[in-house]
Amino acid sequence: MINDDDLKADRQQDLDELTYIISHDLQEPLRMITSYVQLLNKRYGDKLDDNARDYIRYAVDGSNRLKQMMDDLLTYSRIGKPALVREEVDPVQVIEKVKTLLRSKYPDSKDTIEFTARRQISISADKALLTKLLYNLIDNSLKFNHSERPEIRVLMDEDDMNWKISVSDNGVGIDKDYHGKIFGIFQKLHNHADYPGSGIGLAICEKIVDRHKGTISIDSEPEKGSTFHVTIKKER
Repeated sequence: MINDDDLKADRQQDLDELTYIISHDLQEPLRMITSYVQLLNKRYGDKLDDNARDYIRYAVDGSNRLKQMMDDLLTYSRIGKPALVREEVDPVQVIEKVKTLLRSKYPDSKDTIEFTARRQISISADKALLTKLLYNLIDNSLKFNHSERPEIRVLMDEDDMNWKISVSDNGVGIDKDYHGKIFGIFQKLHNHADYPGSGIGLAICEKIVDRHKGTISIDSEPEKGSTFHVTIKKER
């Protein structure tokens, strides 16, 4: 007898395969479009007026954004493909890795991220996926932050059933009407000019958490920051 979990897994696999095919197979024609638009600008740019050059710039910018969206879709689809490999992970090492990865994007971010564990914790998780999860959550906190001094706090704890992770910030916050929508694919609450990105980062987080049979949620209010709550189910 097929249960609901099996049906959900089959549907997710079909979605992953469709997402992979769409995002992978569209890469080549997109590269061709971008290349020819850039070639047009290189060869004939000096013969065009300002409006035409603006149109070319818009076309290249749109192509680059579409490429980023497809790259993120590939990342999303690939999360479900390899078998989940759990190992004992030191969260301190993961946080330091995330800080290093974020430093090129946010040069002043090193001293804004504070990590606390209520006890000495080792988490049984897929290390690469856990790193991606924390990277996306902290990146989100840094991106949506107008403070002169961003403050990101990562707290870890555990109970008998789960490891618990929270990521809190003093950023712009999110209205409660949108709390249930932000984990959807390409769900952006702000325009691209103000906050670049494809809008798939939190969907990736949710999928990583689902693979660990956990949960993810948010507490947030506009201009009062946000706290993401994650649980990772312990194996029995």
